Amino acid sequence: MISCASGIPSWSSTALPPPAAPSAGRSGSRAAGPPGPMPCPRPMAPTGEKHFFGFYLTQRRLLLAEDGEFLRGLADDLEAGTPAQALAELFTRLLQEDMPTLQKYEKRLTALEEALMQDQAQDLDKKLFRIRRELSVFAAYYEQLDDLFAVLSEETEEGDPHASRLFDHLTGRAQRLLTMTEQEKEYSLQLREMHQTQLDMRQNQIMKILTIVTTVFLPLSLIAGWYGMNFVNMPELTARHGYLTVCIVSAVCILVELVIFKWKKWL
Repeated sequence: MISCASGIPSWSSTALPPPAAPSAGRSGSRAAGPPGPMPCPRPMAPTGEKHFFGFYLTQRRLLLAEDGEFLRGLADDLEAGTPAQALAELFTRLLQEDMPTLQKYEKRLTALEEALMQDQAQDLDKKLFRIRRELSVFAAYYEQLDDLFAVLSEETEEGDPHASRLFDHLTGRAQRLLTMTEQEKEYSLQLREMHQTQLDMRQNQIMKILTIVTTVFLPLSLIAGWYGMNFVNMPELTARHGYLTVCIVSAVCILVELVIFKWKKWL
């Protein structure tokens, strides 16, 4: 647990209760804090195990608790004029690496798009699903922070106007991060649709080739079936040049069909 009475926190450890949805509320002398731990996704593995921490804020004291040592590096040298300002500074440090993290996702999506354009994308659906899942975790996280900062800004507006402005700034930052996250989710959805379009075009091309081949050999199948009846009075069966005639007719049929296909731009 970190206790702070003058904006300079001191550190001790404690265990947190089971996770609950973060929110802020009032208790006694304008105290605010989430009823349960605040889940914080890890930058490189947001769908994995999360960091959890909670806080309790009054005009004179800030209490921070976490399960682990995630906040130790952020709060050891934390200095601010009031507990509310110290909390705002802590959240500022907490979010300072989020924009570069989201930019890394954008680079990953851009690389997938380039591979898709070069028809070299392997397991694209699985990669896009993983990225969208991770971005969804970040989006839910930023929505919670947006609501929390708005409540903290309102709670500190009268007693600590400077802290209120800091929380307003954090609200805008959380909204920008949320907007960027939603844009990247939309980007991944567009890549998936582009990939599906390429698959459809490839299937259409295959069906086109199969249709042309079937159409080319259809007259030959008719000729083969017609003369395969082997009736006694069929004069072509005993003609001296019957076989050569059938070969020439078949070749002419194929040639005429290819010319028509070329003229119709089907080839």
